[in-house]
Amino acid sequence: MPPTHVLIPGGTRGIGAAISAAFLALHPSTHVTTLSRNPPSSSDPRLKHLAFDISAPTWSALLKSIPPPDVLVNAAGVTHASLLLRTEEDVLDAVLDTNLRGTMVACKEVGKAMVSAGRGRGAGRGCIVNVSSLLGVRGGRGAAVYAASKAGVIGLTRALALELGPSGVRVNCIVPGYVETRMTADMGPETKKGILSKIPLGRFGRPEEIAEAAVFLATNQYANNCVINLDGGLSAGI
Repeated sequence: MPPTHVLIPGGTRGIGAAISAAFLALHPSTHVTTLSRNPPSSSDPRLKHLAFDISAPTWSALLKSIPPPDVLVNAAGVTHASLLLRTEEDVLDAVLDTNLRGTMVACKEVGKAMVSAGRGRGAGRGCIVNVSSLLGVRGGRGAAVYAASKAGVIGLTRALALELGPSGVRVNCIVPGYVETRMTADMGPETKKGILSKIPLGRFGRPEEIAEAAVFLATNQYANNCVINLDGGLSAGI
């Protein structure tokens, strides 16, 4: 059975928007709720959007206002290019609050609701998919805070796979490399050329390819503690 309700923080732009579209295309009975400050471009009647700050402590009220989710996909993320020694603490807080703390609180509150509702028992349908980043595995100059936040998401995923698995709630993670989004659109041509030369497939990924992995992890009933690199082979050279 396909999921009936998918909750996607950060589901209106880039990879998140592609994930929303992929779940809506999965089955006519699947509904999606996106959480973001930015409105979605889709007008699909099965898509509900709520303006929501995932770092704010309002999850309890939110979950009372929507159907119980079968699937949570944490796709919200912000980045800031700066050497750590030059990073202002308000920037540090903003990146960690969205990328790590926001993801952690979402997992806590939605995971609690899934366990309480008995989601996943027997059929194992309850699932959380976290979106990390290759920088969380390999690091990167000028990306210390972002890399740390995304590394934390991988650690969170592995711990929750153990904690929630016995209740039938599966927890998995996608680790994208360079993907054609706004984050990579601003790269200079020489920078992009240098990165492409290190990717065995010779191109950046497409958001739709990341979305396909999210659907797979959410629907494969034996997928738990999966951490999937989608980087065109870039990490093979690390």
